[in-house]
Amino acid sequence: MFNPCSLCPASCCKTYIITTTSFDVQRVCQATGKKHEEFAVLHELRLLNYDPDMVLNTTDRYGHYILGFKSHPCTFLENNRCSIYESAPLSCRHFPYTVGNMNTRFCPLPSQLFFRLKGPETDKTILLTELKLYKEIVKEWNEKSGTKDDCINFLLGSSISH
Repeated sequence: MFNPCSLCPASCCKTYIITTTSFDVQRVCQATGKKHEEFAVLHELRLLNYDPDMVLNTTDRYGHYILGFKSHPCTFLENNRCSIYESAPLSCRHFPYTVGNMNTRFCPLPSQLFFRLKGPETDKTILLTELKLYKEIVKEWNEKSGTKDDCINFLLGSSISH
């Protein structure tokens, strides 16, 4: 089926910090052969909208972080297209649909219309299931805490065991 993103200049990938889960990072590592250090990082929590159940507390100077991709725009954006779409974070593959509605403010009008007709690329239940599991991992981390490096290792290790 036609992909509405093909009509877009990739504004979402250039504008947003791509937040992710440890499951997404594992998928990207497996698909690309890259190490997580090459593309994933804990961003200082300076976002206006975020899910508090995904905030990671550490003993480092800033203390509150969220897992995401390093570069901005997205490191996997090539010629305004996602080079890893099949293994991209579920939130990217579900975009512009959020858990509750649709956010097409960065999408050109033709894309918005096609998105309304097409529906999400991924099954919302898969996204919700992974988010629930990831929030449990975050909660487990926040109960123990440690440094940023300890945190990423804990997240990735925990996502493998779930």
